[in-house]
Amino acid sequence: MKKFVNNLKQKALAAKTSVTNFVQDVKGDLATNTIGAIIVAVVIIGLLVVAVNAFFPTFFTDMFEGMKTRLNGHW
Repeated sequence: MKKFVNNLKQKALAAKTSVTNFVQDVKGDLATNTIGAIIVAVVIIGLLVVAVNAFFPTFFTDMFEGMKTRLNGHW
């Protein structure tokens, strides 16, 4: 009976160690956070562009036309 209890205790400790290692494993955490931050940044920039375009409808067309005029003037 004592062997059975000790065997059960060892298996329980091994299972606890396995679960602890699995839960504390943070490999790839930096990559996941970086990708998430990039996605959030792209969404924020997209929303900013939509907001600027909604409040100033000709902002981007005027800006690109001015850039085109200046660039063509130097060629």
